[in-house]
Amino acid sequence: MCLAVPSKVISIDNDLAMIDVYGARKEVSIMLLPETPKIGDFVLVHAGFAIQTIKAEAFQTGEIMHESSIAHSILEIIEEQCVEKGCSEVDGLTVRLGKATGVMPESLQFAFDALKEPTKAKNAKMTIEIVPIGGTCKACSREFDVPDVQYVFSCPHCNSADFEITRGREMEIVDMEVH
Repeated sequence: MCLAVPSKVISIDNDLAMIDVYGARKEVSIMLLPETPKIGDFVLVHAGFAIQTIKAEAFQTGEIMHESSIAHSILEIIEEQCVEKGCSEVDGLTVRLGKATGVMPESLQFAFDALKEPTKAKNAKMTIEIVPIGGTCKACSREFDVPDVQYVFSCPHCNSADFEITRGREMEIVDMEVH
């Protein structure tokens, strides 16, 4: 399975576009696209070719990617907190993210960085703390953590299917540095 990260178009010259991904820039061909993207739009790239255009508005509102809607919500919370607390800018924040949420940390980071420019978090660094899935087995009464999986089907100690997940579903802002 190929994964394409939305890449922002920053310039266009004939059939080539300069894209930006996390500050890394690369020239890609746009000749396979049915219409030329606009500067500021996002494109999905495969093997050096832009294969799909995503309008900036669709990316910024979270329409096209689960993680971008989460990033959008994080930025809304930041803006609300800044208004409430009277701060002018956010320098950093820490987000706690459970493995069972299905959120890809790299995609969330990309979306946050792409969307933060017009907000009070425009210079903020987001740190993501990953919380492993953990729980308590009702059969053997032991607690467990399974850091490398997204789903648990049985207790890793006794293989019982009678357990309760107690962590790994977190999705919360746990700290913000403001001024």
